Amino acid sequence: MRNFFTNVLFCSAVIVSGSLFAYDLPKDSGKSEVGSASTDGLKKMSAGLAEIAKHTRKSLAFISVSKNVTLSGSGQMDPFEFFFGPGNGRPGLREERKQKQEGLGSGFIVDIAKGYILTNNHVVEDADEIFIKLANGKTFPGKVLGRDKNTDIAVVKVIDDKFDRTGLEQLTVSEADSLDVGELVVAMGAPFGLEASLSFGVVSATGRGNLQITQLGNFIQTDAAINPGNSGGPLVGMDGKVVGINTAIFSKSGAYNGIGFAVPAKLVRSIAPKLINQGAVKRGYIGIGMQPLTDELKEGLNLGKDETGTLVRQVEPSSPASKSGIKEGDVLLQVDNKQITNESDLTNAIGLSNPGDKVQITLWRNGAKKPITVVVGEFPGDGVARSDKEKDASKPAKGAPFGLGVQTLTSDLRNELDPQSKSGAVVAGVEPDSPAAKAGLLRGDIIIACNGQKISSAEDFKNLASGAKRLLLRIERDGSFAYVSLKK
Repeated sequence: MRNFFTNVLFCSAVIVSGSLFAYDLPKDSGKSEVGSASTDGLKKMSAGLAEIAKHTRKSLAFISVSKNVTLSGSGQMDPFEFFFGPGNGRPGLREERKQKQEGLGSGFIVDIAKGYILTNNHVVEDADEIFIKLANGKTFPGKVLGRDKNTDIAVVKVIDDKFDRTGLEQLTVSEADSLDVGELVVAMGAPFGLEASLSFGVVSATGRGNLQITQLGNFIQTDAAINPGNSGGPLVGMDGKVVGINTAIFSKSGAYNGIGFAVPAKLVRSIAPKLINQGAVKRGYIGIGMQPLTDELKEGLNLGKDETGTLVRQVEPSSPASKSGIKEGDVLLQVDNKQITNESDLTNAIGLSNPGDKVQITLWRNGAKKPITVVVGEFPGDGVARSDKEKDASKPAKGAPFGLGVQTLTSDLRNELDPQSKSGAVVAGVEPDSPAAKAGLLRGDIIIACNGQKISSAEDFKNLASGAKRLLLRIERDGSFAYVSLKK
């Protein structure tokens, strides 16, 4: 009886449930619940974004690579490190062990007939194998046509010339010279392997330089979500054209933090054809060392506070700059009539020039502006080496001018320090909280000029510094040269 009763109850529940599901929600009238004037703009915007997504998705490429990578402390590859570099404020995660691993990045078709795909250099760098999955679901082997580490741009090609192009489209890289802050953009790619994902945002800033992401180029900053796997995917404007290549994020945790960066389209248009035609990009070079132009240095150089530029701290012998007449202590103000606001402006202008190009530079020397023509050379190496070796800067030199104790650069000191300079005054001590300490001078620095006068001995420096209210020093440190302004 118990079984029969249980069965009866169960059947009853089914009957009751059936009566409940006979009810349906009220029908959708198809009309907007709010005033059309309030929603028409949003509907058009939504439809536009959907159309951009539909078009862009057909051009996407998902790039699988295998290469030897460093494993994290857990024994598994950190996906953020794989495509965005090691560390990012997370010390202690990496072990010195290598293992072949697979990673996924993104790219997009720019020439469907030739099978050309744009991506980031760091996606395909040192890859042993490359496979490209296209939007129609077909996967083909790929090869690198050219890549440039200095700008993080690469071009890959589908190896099979007869690959299935069904349902695919190509994207146009914008030729617009500028992108305004506040413009709407979408970022597409495969974050964490989630193919054809779209994120939406705005252009937060443009011209972001000195980010230590690449040697050359400024970046677009966006709040559109960019995560590992988005690397190499397109950043698309509201006309459906590519305005940048998603490259990196700013994050201490490795997760999206509202700040992403993309290589701008203008740079992509300059670099990609060279990679296709030549396989590499030759970097321009004139052979100078630069340093920021501070207000103190401007005052010491009799340069107006509103002027911007970069100070030449060193000119390499027999370099294009040396041959053109550029000297240490010159302030470079303009290049090809474009104002230089910082070192990055000049680095990009010269580095992205072709060897053999002539550039016009306006400089400041001895209280006057002077135009000069420089023939750009080919970059020979990685530039002037710098040492991160710390020195003791706390040894007091009380009573010394500007808090600096100095001694003549003798042959014994030359053997110890191995400087380029033949003569000068070596900093033997820096008084704490003195003008010299605040300016960052260290023991072992060599003063080779003071207020435009050559320094051959400690006495030379003391004579010039005694009674002076301001000093403009040229120093050598670990083979590099710089200017330092001191004020009592």
